[in-house]
Amino acid sequence: MSEAAAGGRRDDGDLRRRITWILVVRTVVISLVLGLTLWVSWLNEVDPASTPSLVLLGGIAATYFATLVYSVLLRAGIAPHRLIWPQVIGDLTVTTVLVHVTGGAQSAYTFFFALSIVGTAAVRGRAATVFVTGVSTALMVLVALSAWQQLLPVPSLPPATPHEQTTIMFLRSLGLSVATQLGVGVLGFLLAGELRRTEDSLATERRVVADLVSLHQDIVRSLTSGLVTIDLRGRVLTVNHHAAELLDAGGAVGGDVEAVLPGLRARLEALPLDGTLRRADLTIDRPGGALVLGISVSPLRDLQDTVVGRVINFTDLTDLRRMEHQVKHAERMATIGQLAAGIAHEIRNPLASMSGSIELLQHAPAASEDDRALMAIVIREIDRLNALISDLLDYANPRPRQTVPFDFAVMVHETVQVFRQDRAFGGVEVAVTGPDHLELTADAAKLRQVVWNLLRNAAEAAAGGGGHVTVTVRGEPDAAVLEVADDGPGIPPEALGRVFDPFFTTKRKGTGLGLATCQNVIGEHGGVITVASTPGAGARFTVTLPRAHAAPPA
Repeated sequence: MSEAAAGGRRDDGDLRRRITWILVVRTVVISLVLGLTLWVSWLNEVDPASTPSLVLLGGIAATYFATLVYSVLLRAGIAPHRLIWPQVIGDLTVTTVLVHVTGGAQSAYTFFFALSIVGTAAVRGRAATVFVTGVSTALMVLVALSAWQQLLPVPSLPPATPHEQTTIMFLRSLGLSVATQLGVGVLGFLLAGELRRTEDSLATERRVVADLVSLHQDIVRSLTSGLVTIDLRGRVLTVNHHAAELLDAGGAVGGDVEAVLPGLRARLEALPLDGTLRRADLTIDRPGGALVLGISVSPLRDLQDTVVGRVINFTDLTDLRRMEHQVKHAERMATIGQLAAGIAHEIRNPLASMSGSIELLQHAPAASEDDRALMAIVIREIDRLNALISDLLDYANPRPRQTVPFDFAVMVHETVQVFRQDRAFGGVEVAVTGPDHLELTADAAKLRQVVWNLLRNAAEAAAGGGGHVTVTVRGEPDAAVLEVADDGPGIPPEALGRVFDPFFTTKRKGTGLGLATCQNVIGEHGGVITVASTPGAGARFTVTLPRAHAAPPA
């Protein structure tokens, strides 16, 4: 709605209220005055069927009927300004007839002309007030002269005998009535001016208030942070647009704040009434993941500086906290990698010397069979340590990435086919589904290592469960997705968040570096690897890689 339309509607509402009050006041005054006149006529034994009595009754009936008609038209939505002049003309007509019937200048109803002037001043401007004052004065003079000179043979109620008045008495009565109307006209003129100035001032104030309210709404709606206000009982008063979207709380107004921000009520109860809370984290558990909010609480005060509620402002810190966790994890992994690389280099050289010496002793003629068996055990453990050191070096000091376009789907199918030939997992069935071709730009050798590690972990888990591994490849508009799922015993909930940490493993013979290396490789390619598991129902690892990734710097 435009400002002009809104202003017009407010003006119509004010005018409608004024007209309604005029109708009520006019009905009450005419009912009292004419009712008293009829009562006096009855005491004076005036014939009810006489012409004056019938005129009085007709005036009352016409007034009631006109009031009823105007009320119906107002309720029907007729523009109120269209009813003003019919009402003024009707009032002047009824008043003229009543004044003539009741004695002209001697009539007690001449003040009805003044009521019409006041009513006009209340609903119209100065020009209309001057016009109605002039018409009322002219009608008063004409009716007084007509009754005095008996120009219209309409009998009047006794004891009014206007034609018996002397000239002096007539002029005195007429002068008083005209002076009264002129005085009321002047007052109505001043009243109309004051009303107009008041209306203009009120319209200006309304525009200012409307602009302030609109500005306030625009500011609240444009906030990039959530804003919720509550009363002292914790009921939600307002929710801005960002908060409604973030918390899915569009219909939360009137409800409890705990339903919108779970866990906040306990913190609010610990605060004094005028207390504040700054930069506190509030974690809300959701099916799609935890939502971390940065909460600030301050008292809500009215114009008298009385605390009437609280203002809750919050921002979404989920991505920031996740990034902080990733940075801390990366720093921790970098430190571990540097330490592992140093230890690996220091251990590999002695291991090589030990392995060579043991092999020479194993072939010595003086070595017994028991000695050779013990030496074979030492060589096997040295080889296992050497494999562990190789994993450490791959994790701590990986080779540079060599990005080339290749068919990711074909690479996965080939890796699965080779893995099926491993006799160590002969009892595990590996199934692969997906497209035959899926172009990807990445380091094929590193991704083959990732696929192999995930297949090996899944097969080891499936060997202790149903013996099935499912590999799924699918393409998305900007990404390639690989899923490796098994039907093994699953990962315990307390270990689910640590499976990508180096040296953490749930296997008896695992090194705990396979998944950590996979995460490094996927992160190096700008991708994401996630895990989902239900105890007793297996685990599912999901790798999401961008279809095209920038080549590493030379």
